[in-house]
Amino acid sequence: MTSSPDGVTPEARPSRRGFLGLVGIGAATLAGGGLLTGCSTPAGRRPGSGGATAAAADKLTTLTPSHVPFQAVKPDIPGTISKLPGVPDVGGGFLKYPASLVDGITGPAGKGGSFKAMTPLWGPPPPGLADNTYFQACNADIGATVDFQIADGLTYADKATARLAAADIPDIMVIPQWEIEKMADFNMAVDKAFEDLTPYLQGDKVKAYPMLANLPTAAWAFSVFNSKLMAVPFPTEPFPYALLYRKDLFDANSGWTLPKTADELYQLGKSITDPKAKRWAFGDIHEMVWPIFKVPQEWRYEGGKLTFKYETPEWEQMLAFMRKLFDEKLIHPSVVSSKGTNEKELFASGQILFYRDGLGAWKELLQQHRGKNPDFAIGAVPLFSHDGSTPIMYHNSPAGIFTFVKKGLGKARIEEILGVLNWCAAPFGTKEYELATYGVEGKHFTRDSEGVPQFTDLGRKEAQPSYVFLGGRPIVADYVMFPDAVKGNIEWQNNSFQYIQKTPLDGIRHQRPSRMSGAQIPTEDKFTDIMRGRRPVSDVKQIVAEWRRDGGDEARDFYMKVLRDNGRA
Repeated sequence: MTSSPDGVTPEARPSRRGFLGLVGIGAATLAGGGLLTGCSTPAGRRPGSGGATAAAADKLTTLTPSHVPFQAVKPDIPGTISKLPGVPDVGGGFLKYPASLVDGITGPAGKGGSFKAMTPLWGPPPPGLADNTYFQACNADIGATVDFQIADGLTYADKATARLAAADIPDIMVIPQWEIEKMADFNMAVDKAFEDLTPYLQGDKVKAYPMLANLPTAAWAFSVFNSKLMAVPFPTEPFPYALLYRKDLFDANSGWTLPKTADELYQLGKSITDPKAKRWAFGDIHEMVWPIFKVPQEWRYEGGKLTFKYETPEWEQMLAFMRKLFDEKLIHPSVVSSKGTNEKELFASGQILFYRDGLGAWKELLQQHRGKNPDFAIGAVPLFSHDGSTPIMYHNSPAGIFTFVKKGLGKARIEEILGVLNWCAAPFGTKEYELATYGVEGKHFTRDSEGVPQFTDLGRKEAQPSYVFLGGRPIVADYVMFPDAVKGNIEWQNNSFQYIQKTPLDGIRHQRPSRMSGAQIPTEDKFTDIMRGRRPVSDVKQIVAEWRRDGGDEARDFYMKVLRDNGRA
């Protein structure tokens, strides 16, 4: 399935499903196995917002809160602290559930107020506040009433846009970045609908909310719209995806060796693929083949010129390689014939051995399948380049979801809402996090032999993801029931971090021109036709010329001005 950038920063973005996995909400958690419908397409592949805007990191950080790390809970495996502007950290990983939890908040977070909060959910909705003991318990601990207005995540942009247009704004409104990119002129709507939080959180003012002070500066900078701090961010992890493989099946076959060049990947695909055994090497891995062939993440700036990825020779090389994988039937036939094939299911059944997904899928797949197959194991292929030279890797935007506060509520109510969001931002290892994630012990969850919370039937029904969206927290690998996976995940991230490729626009918070975003889906569909043999490779230049005409050149002019305005050109 084709995906592409969201236009706000780097190209590759986590999917809805992948993002939920990152924050500890796999599909198995939702409604006790409730479904997240749809494939794992990075959410940026959609028409963009209207007005293009940009602001540089040095200007953004003057508006951001001071960073005061929360030191009471530390991961067993340290991550990597990013020194690159606009690039998230590797958060580290926990190999076991903490024997004793700490208090993230001292005293009540709220002051008895009552607030409406709109959040998305990709699964069956839970009972409302009056009939939901999980909501009631969390609100009692917070010291305020949060009444959730939960909307279907699959149609969330439509609902959010309608409420913005009607000025029907809840007190607290969560909007994912990928949904913002669907909204025309959001940069104008945000000022009319939501409160400027700069006076409440800028600099050391955030210290009144220590869990919010724990959020990384890059995520806060990404929450600036129109030179104002407009939202509380939910940080992301640095990598948009990895090339995942069935480690258990590889370990059982000594003839298979992980590749270090594109040709080795191709030859391995030929060795693995056996249609009679219903086994193929690959899903549609082309997004991971982009960095393998050193396609730029989005724009490349060289010799005073900006070149988009479609215009590079590396892009043509990538297309030719993918065409070969499709032509030689090394990609599962269900993937070839359909845009909506669930590659996770093919991967879990052993029908494909490699597929591209966000790292959150690691946990999600293990939750679903290790109980049935104790040997089920996943690995991430170490990064490599097509010719064996030093690899590159893309990076995510520093935040993926934003929590906004309705404009005009008054100082007292805004400060109380920030107290509520501070409670919601308590990280893994705190009592608040456990309550917000699992509910009340003995009612919504019990503990297994390792002390890890396990939902009861009531917990699966009532304790749906809700508070978790209201306050972000630094991303960590906390799926302690699978310590082998935590170790493999964080080791891969730490080892891969050195290969993150800087982009010309790193650290510049920008919304892309709408014509460029609008041209993206039809353009990449044309490239998909080339990969799948429905158009000749020679059509590349024609497709690129159409893209330039339909918004690409306009975007190039815009971004050149952004680079000049920020002293980068």
